[in-house]
Amino acid sequence: MILNRSLVGLMFSAALVLVTSSGMAHATDYTVKQASIAEYIHLQGVVESTNSATVSAQVSGRIEAVNVDVGDQVEAGATIVTITSVDQYQAVAQAQAQVAAARATLVAEQQEFDRVTKLVAQKLVPDAELDRAKARLDNANAQLKAAQAATKRAQEQLSYTAVKAPYSGVVSERFVEPGELVQPGTPLMSGFDPAELRVHVDIPALFATAVEQFKWAEVAGLKPVAQRLFPTIHSASSTVRLRLNLPADGNLLPGQWLPVVVQVGEHEGLLVPQQAVLQRGELTMVRMQDNSWRAVRLGLTQNGQVEVVSGLKAGEVIRYE
Repeated sequence: MILNRSLVGLMFSAALVLVTSSGMAHATDYTVKQASIAEYIHLQGVVESTNSATVSAQVSGRIEAVNVDVGDQVEAGATIVTITSVDQYQAVAQAQAQVAAARATLVAEQQEFDRVTKLVAQKLVPDAELDRAKARLDNANAQLKAAQAATKRAQEQLSYTAVKAPYSGVVSERFVEPGELVQPGTPLMSGFDPAELRVHVDIPALFATAVEQFKWAEVAGLKPVAQRLFPTIHSASSTVRLRLNLPADGNLLPGQWLPVVVQVGEHEGLLVPQQAVLQRGELTMVRMQDNSWRAVRLGLTQNGQVEVVSGLKAGEVIRYE
């Protein structure tokens, strides 16, 4: 033990000689202060997209064109896939013809109703004729409305042959090629909105209350714009899921793992600037105002400052370049 103490003393003396000889041309005095020091846990979270979807076919047909590929940026409403539309065009034409026929029938029945109305008023035909004419007119009206509804449905089916992007985003998967036959429900493409990403991370359940209290987290240097702690504990892992909504960042992708820092506590302690601390081998020292050196033991690092666990007291003045 005596030999070890002597060796440490020699190392300390050598360090002092080395540092003192360097001089302090631009010294700064700093008064050691008591401060609140945050406590963090460091975890890994996975990125997911808030807006992600798989677009599927809504009509039967053959793929005519695929206009975008994996990695392409698309705008909302852009046509990403085209399906052959011959059958749909024929259905629209047929429905429109039925509308024209129904409209002609309605005009004829309206004229007949007007004629019978005059005859009934003149007592030339019985009232029952007017009732029958009114029934035929109502039926013609109903037939026209049905034909118009059928036309609307046919036009809607035709519109489904030009598959649109539901929102602006990036194509992540492509499932079809030109010439393939598809049915309603066949997946065509998947995509996500890179401007709406979030990270989910599983927090040990014992920190759940503290996480909710401090509401501070950081994801790979990014400050979340919102956070939500799930109200249930996963029994198998004894964790609680924390969801962190991220600001827009074009460098992040769904499925990516990122470092997550979450505040879970705080305590009072002494903080000094990191540049005031000198490391020489196993020795950690700070220079006092009178240019003497003092060994210290360090704790947490926070915003360019480091906690001094022992070796200093609040109010003491240290000096550093």
